[in-house]
Amino acid sequence: MRAFILPVVIIVFAVCLSCGDSPQPTPPATGGNEPPELTGFSPLSGKKGTIIKIQGRHFGTDNAKVSLQINGLKTIVNAVSDTEISAVVPDKCGLGKLILTVNGKEVTSAAAFRYLYTATTSYFSGSGVGGYEDGAPLKCKFGTLYNIEMDSKGVMFAADLGNCMVRRIETDGSTSTVAGAASGGFKDGKGNQALMKFPIGIELAPDGSIFVADHENHAIRQLFPDGTLTTVAGGPDRLGSADGGLTSAQFNQPYGVKLDKTGTLWICDTKNGLIRKLANSLVTTFAGSTPGYANGKLRDAKFYMPSYLNFDENGNTFIADKHNHCIRKISPDGMVTTFSGTPTQAGYRDGEAGQAMFNQPCNIQIDKLGNLYVNDLWNHCIRLVYPDGFVTTLAGKGGTEGYNEGPGENALFKHPQGCTLDKDGNLFVTDSANQRIRKLTIE
Repeated sequence: MRAFILPVVIIVFAVCLSCGDSPQPTPPATGGNEPPELTGFSPLSGKKGTIIKIQGRHFGTDNAKVSLQINGLKTIVNAVSDTEISAVVPDKCGLGKLILTVNGKEVTSAAAFRYLYTATTSYFSGSGVGGYEDGAPLKCKFGTLYNIEMDSKGVMFAADLGNCMVRRIETDGSTSTVAGAASGGFKDGKGNQALMKFPIGIELAPDGSIFVADHENHAIRQLFPDGTLTTVAGGPDRLGSADGGLTSAQFNQPYGVKLDKTGTLWICDTKNGLIRKLANSLVTTFAGSTPGYANGKLRDAKFYMPSYLNFDENGNTFIADKHNHCIRKISPDGMVTTFSGTPTQAGYRDGEAGQAMFNQPCNIQIDKLGNLYVNDLWNHCIRLVYPDGFVTTLAGKGGTEGYNEGPGENALFKHPQGCTLDKDGNLFVTDSANQRIRKLTIE
C-alpha cells in the first residue's frame, strides 16, 4: 500500500507546482520595451541606390514602427527582422551617422556612412574661342572667366578677367555684358564707361548689387543693377595693407569676396596673405600676418596667396590657400588649422585629410551637408572634400588638361577657376582656359 501512495503523492505535488506562477513569456519580436541596439552596418560607403544593412537586435518586424535617417535624410526601409534592417540610402546624403528609431526609441551608429558622389560634366555656354562677344551660348566669347555666382532665379554673373568686364549668363546660356570695357582701367561710371583691371572676385548682395574684387586696381568695387560701378575701398594708387576707413584702407591684389549673413564683406587680400573684413565703412584685418604657412590664433596664422573663402552652417570659415596647396579652416573660436591637403606641397592625391594633395586650389563652394567643392586649378579637376577632410575627385582626371564631356574622369578641364551651386545641387564651373562654362550634374 505504501508503495502505491508514494507515487501518487509525488504526482499530486507536481500537479500543484504546475498550477503556480509560470515564467514570463518571451516578448514577441514585434513588441517588447527594450530599446534597439545597433551593432554595425554595411557597406560603410556607397553610391546612389546602395542597399545598406543594419545589424543589431530588438528591431521588431513591423516596418511601420521603424525609421532610419542618414544626415537627417530619410531612407526607404525595405525589410525588418529583429536583428537586421535593410534600407536604401538617400540620394546625396553625404557623410553622416545613422539614426535608427524603433517604437519611438532612438539609437545612433558609432560609425558614419559615406555617400560616394558622382558627376557628369556637360557643356553650358561659350564658343571655346577666347575673345569678346555677347549672344547665344555657342556664339558668345569670354576672355578667361574667373569667379562666378548665381542669383535666386538661376542667372549667373561672372568676372571676365581678360575682358575686364562683368558678364551676365542667362539660364539658357546666352551672355550679355553688365559693365566694363576691354581696354581696362580704373574709372567709376555706367556700362562700358566703367573701367576695371582684371576683375577676379564676384559676390551678389541681397539688394541685387555685385561686389567685385578688382585685382590689379587693388580695390573693392560695387556694381549696381543699372550697370553703375562705384569704388568702395582701395585703388590703384593705394597699394598696401593698411586698415581703416574706406578712403584710407589698402589692398594688394584682392581675389575672393564673400558676404556673410550679417552683411559683412570678407575679402581674400591675396598678395598680402590676409583675410580682411569690410563692415560699417571700416576695413579690418581678421586673420593672417605675413605671407607663409602657419597655423594658430587669427593674427599668428600665415597664408600664402589665399584666393577664396566660404562658410559652412556651423560658423566655420574655409579658405582656399592657393600657394600653400591646401584648404584652411578658421573655427568660431578663432583658431586657424589645416583642414585638408598637404601644406606647401603641390601634388595630386585623393584620400584622408592629411594625405590628400592639391595643386593651387582656388575656389570653394559648400553645400548644406558641409561638403566642399574645390576647383583644383593646376590639377585641372574638381575635387570634393567631405566634412572630415577626406578628398575625392568628382570630375576631371588629376593632372591632365583638355576638353571633354562625360562622367567622372572622362571629363577634362583646363584651369577651372570658379564655380557656383544651383538650388538643385548642380555645379557650374568656369573652365577658364577652355573659354567655356561647364555644368556638373551631381548624384
